[in-house]
Amino acid sequence: MPRVSVIIPAYNAEAFLARALRSVVAQTFNDYEIVLVDDGSTDGTAEIAQSFKQVRYFHQPNRRQPATRNRGLKEAKGELIAFLDADDEWLPEKLERQLAFMSERDSQISFTDTYVSSKGKRVGRHSELVPPCDGDILLGLLRQSFITINTVVARKELLERVGGFDENVPFRSHEDYDLWLRLALVGTRFDYLDEPLAVYHRGYASDSSDRISMHERYLEALEYFDASYELPPEARSQVISTLNRTNAALGRMLLQQGRFREAAPHLRRVAPDTMRHRLLRATGRVLSLFVRPK
Repeated sequence: MPRVSVIIPAYNAEAFLARALRSVVAQTFNDYEIVLVDDGSTDGTAEIAQSFKQVRYFHQPNRRQPATRNRGLKEAKGELIAFLDADDEWLPEKLERQLAFMSERDSQISFTDTYVSSKGKRVGRHSELVPPCDGDILLGLLRQSFITINTVVARKELLERVGGFDENVPFRSHEDYDLWLRLALVGTRFDYLDEPLAVYHRGYASDSSDRISMHERYLEALEYFDASYELPPEARSQVISTLNRTNAALGRMLLQQGRFREAAPHLRRVAPDTMRHRLLRATGRVLSLFVRPK
């Protein structure tokens, strides 16, 4: 039985899947299996996956990322779960370094830094863009989403205890954020290894390259957390602060694109706790006088 199950969800990933798989095969730690779940691809994803002898390949009709990752969890045989998206990659020493780190700390879940790559060039570390925290991460996690799933290693039993990924969340692209939050709410300690041991690729056509779409989906996730979870008072205050900041940022971006009708409601939602916020809310009210809803 392998110690680590590497779960890779894939949907029409033929352009980059081989790169991800090669980065796992190149690991200096070799007690692993690769569980690849093909979420209804119509391109050459299956052929590429099955060309790697280390891959256990599973196919299912298209069901979105949460169900795909949960299928991987169900099929996994390892005591530890490592996640890798089909469009990202690991550095060769990733598993070896991270498992040693977890062993030293008797860790149930850990994450590392990652390089950010844009159009094939590494442009910096993710921690420089979104500073992480560790230990009790609840407030930090509600301040900003700083964990990239391609760096996470966790005990399978821990993930199963909270039900894995929620397949019914009403938003896309943040199902992992929801899982980390649920783990933090039950007091899970997150351990952070301050080394970039993966590469997060950006720069091709995708939702992550659209900043407005990213902010909209982030806002949807925050609103869901605010409405769905029993948060302690300090955490509730942090959510409200983050909602204010995100609405303000999204409103400004929409204004810059001349999308006044869409910007107005976001600006009106910003709480008037600072002069800057009062100005943004006033802008939203003025826009609403001239831009009537359809």
